[in-house]
Amino acid sequence: MTTDNSTQYFSAWWAILFVFLTFNLIPVPFALLVGSLGEWVYQNPVLVDMNYLGEVKLHPIADNLTPIFSMSALVAFIIWRMKKRNIDLNDLGSLSINKRDIFYGTLMLFAFIALEEIYMWALDIEMPEGFVTFMLSDPIILGLISVIIVAPIAEEFLFRGFLFSQLKRTHLGGWGAVTLSSFLWTIIHFQYEPLILLVLFIFGIFLGYIRMTYNSLSLPIILHAINNTIAFGMAYFFY
Repeated sequence: MTTDNSTQYFSAWWAILFVFLTFNLIPVPFALLVGSLGEWVYQNPVLVDMNYLGEVKLHPIADNLTPIFSMSALVAFIIWRMKKRNIDLNDLGSLSINKRDIFYGTLMLFAFIALEEIYMWALDIEMPEGFVTFMLSDPIILGLISVIIVAPIAEEFLFRGFLFSQLKRTHLGGWGAVTLSSFLWTIIHFQYEPLILLVLFIFGIFLGYIRMTYNSLSLPIILHAINNTIAFGMAYFFY
């Protein structure tokens, strides 16, 4: 769709395809680059149950360095494409930080986490042991950076920022964009069992609601980071 000022928004299908192409293809050259650094990046391998893919060998150094580098490139690439299409970057959501919004958003997050824990306990669901081991493997600083900094920024930018901003302009509207972007965000976590994916989908709806209600990108990033920090801390101290 092209407006009078030559702004070229992404169609719904192209926005979805663009997200999955960039999310899956941009890491490839960085994985090759990290692999070229030597055998030391492949030390301490961990077998992780990837649900439908079975057990996959992951490497705490290589498989954390790759997203740390590639997600930065992904964000930069999408910003470049938006500028080329004359799409206002403000469409992604405000980056200003409102302390009051963070306070109330955090309260809602804690309520969600409490309900999530009840759900996990009632159905006797545990986080996959392999992923916990991988996340806590040495050097643990790489796991911290990936889980608490890189994942919240990149995933919120991509799904609650870019994808939501393009989908809401279609016939889907705001809630349709929240639901579809949350569903697609859940899909990239395919390594988890369906009962965990259901929680992730609801969490995505929550983050999408925050994004839409507050017109903020920084707030879902912060709440996502707090959630991951809590998950990391629980894994570190209780598993």
